[in-house]
Amino acid sequence: MFSIIRRQGTLSIKKRKKIRKRIFFIIVLLFTFFLLFAGRFLVVDEAPKAADVIVVLSGGEGRLEKAYELYQSGYARKMIVSNGLADNLWESAIRLLPRKSVILERKADSTYESAVYVKKIMKKHKYHSALIVSSDYHMRRVKYNFSRVYKDSDTKLIYVASNTTYDPKAWWLSKHNVGITISEYIKIIGNTFGIYGNDAKRKLYQYIEVFFYE
Repeated sequence: MFSIIRRQGTLSIKKRKKIRKRIFFIIVLLFTFFLLFAGRFLVVDEAPKAADVIVVLSGGEGRLEKAYELYQSGYARKMIVSNGLADNLWESAIRLLPRKSVILERKADSTYESAVYVKKIMKKHKYHSALIVSSDYHMRRVKYNFSRVYKDSDTKLIYVASNTTYDPKAWWLSKHNVGITISEYIKIIGNTFGIYGNDAKRKLYQYIEVFFYE
């Protein structure tokens, strides 16, 4: 009888070990999947097509240059600069383009608010299509917020990324890219729960500094 109990106990231990191994394997698999695809998921870059207007969001190097490239290529003859007073975006835009071709949006202080105010401008000017330009790593959040704001609209939006030094295929190899990746996912989660704007950004950057730079 005791030998039977011992055998049953041994079997249960073996089963627990197998279960732990399987759980560990699943965790490693999920972690590997996250490493490989987390950065790639953030990048949205669609083929540009002719549109009524180009929308460029402030906040990153290369965005205006990409928007200007699209303008020069004839994809649109008008450009909206969202949060255009930040980073001298408006001044830079009117040095490149005729002033009458540039429309200033000055109220937004978040990606979501950019979508809201740009939609109002597009409605006012009767624009029905737009090329949305921002940094490559920012584009998933841009598309998420603009899609929410325009969900009941028949406006055609195409998302075109400006290239940066961000490496979506090996983002974990650089502290800078790790910070960007974590930042974007936290912001996407925050946006889902209605957290936007400068206060949220300041809190986020405080957390990033604590975890990655101290």
